[in-house]
Amino acid sequence: MISDVMNKRVIALACILLVLFSIIVGGILLVHLGGNEASASKLYTFPLSVGEKEFIVTVRSNYSSTPEVYLPEIPANMVEVDFRGPPEDSFFNITIPNNLVWGELTVIDKYYVMDKANYIQTSNSTDNSIYFTFNHISHIGLVKHFEIRGTEGVIA
Repeated sequence: MISDVMNKRVIALACILLVLFSIIVGGILLVHLGGNEASASKLYTFPLSVGEKEFIVTVRSNYSSTPEVYLPEIPANMVEVDFRGPPEDSFFNITIPNNLVWGELTVIDKYYVMDKANYIQTSNSTDNSIYFTFNHISHIGLVKHFEIRGTEGVIA
């Protein structure tokens, strides 16, 4: 009987210690993760028009200057993004409505197709998002250019 009570106390104490340890580790992780990329980034919103329709494209980045986002042609099966400024290591997350550009998406870095292993693509019922990091090297040029191409796009 005494050993049963002792076992229950040991189990209860172990559970309490596990919960306390989890709270402490969780707090440390939240402070560490919240202080880097998310706090240093800026969110930009770009209204892009095709005919009478307007589409909202968003970009989150920690690059020091505002990106430029535009549609190069109609039908619009791609969105182009330019970063102008000094050399930096940065990240880039673009969210494109899936009724603007859709199908299989490809990322172009200047002239070259980016390997799918170098970016993360997520999709939901309304948007496609692409995330990757990049290095803007100024001796190559002052503009870092990307294209997000879909196999299909909106027609005016």
